[in-house]
Amino acid sequence: MGIPFLLDEAAWRMGIERWLSVDYEISPHVLWSGRTSSGKTVAAKLLLGRTILLAPPELQPVHLTILDPKEDIDFSYLNGLPHFFKGEAAPKGFDLFFKDYLARKEGHDLSTNLKVLFCDEFASLVSLIEDKKEREAAQRKLSLLLMLSRSRHCSVQLATQQPSAQIFGAAGSASREQFGVVCLLGDSGSETRKMLFDGDSRERMEEFGSIGGRGVGWLSLNGGIGQPVRVPLVSNIHNSSHGRKINLTVRRISFLSLAGPDRENGLALPHFKEVKV
Repeated sequence: MGIPFLLDEAAWRMGIERWLSVDYEISPHVLWSGRTSSGKTVAAKLLLGRTILLAPPELQPVHLTILDPKEDIDFSYLNGLPHFFKGEAAPKGFDLFFKDYLARKEGHDLSTNLKVLFCDEFASLVSLIEDKKEREAAQRKLSLLLMLSRSRHCSVQLATQQPSAQIFGAAGSASREQFGVVCLLGDSGSETRKMLFDGDSRERMEEFGSIGGRGVGWLSLNGGIGQPVRVPLVSNIHNSSHGRKINLTVRRISFLSLAGPDRENGLALPHFKEVKV
């Protein structure tokens, strides 16, 4: 079952609402890229919230681990939740998620719900690890997660300004190619496009022309040719046929998945947080 999260920009320009979806069974790993103020963090939040609300029963309850090594205000509303790790605590959060993956791999954890790791700027997380061997170990762990965790219902979602191979360590571009969902928002340089998209996609970008500003960009699903996309606004979601049923998706996303094993079902709980975008 796919989770609709972005709008087809070409269709949008013709007045047609066509949603594009991510299927966690096929492509669980997501890479967001774009310059500052391109809208990638807002888009990432949107996908996380819609995943919580729309993931199929076999993947529920969705469990989130959020890493904010930059300690930006974008995630300040999550302060105090046990699966939110900011600043120097971010590497610890990454290690805990990797241990969760190992527990499933080794058969100690038989649960099948979706576990999502989101990191805002993995390069910043790596830079927080001073010891070279530990830094390289973190990059190897990321490589293993990207290559092997899909069957264990684990999803790695990263947001970064520059998705250069160097941030992935020795695995380099091989790790970057494990992302089945790649989205570049805003007008970016040719080098960034070359990192993320194949020749056919870049040719299509040239033909399409300037994509615009914040919240619009290009998406490749499962290695397919890039297509122009738009991050939906609150009104887009509220007015859509499926959006009427979940019009809390953007304005009031429940991040109870971050609250740990003591959480209850529903929205009216002490750990309820409001996402402002």
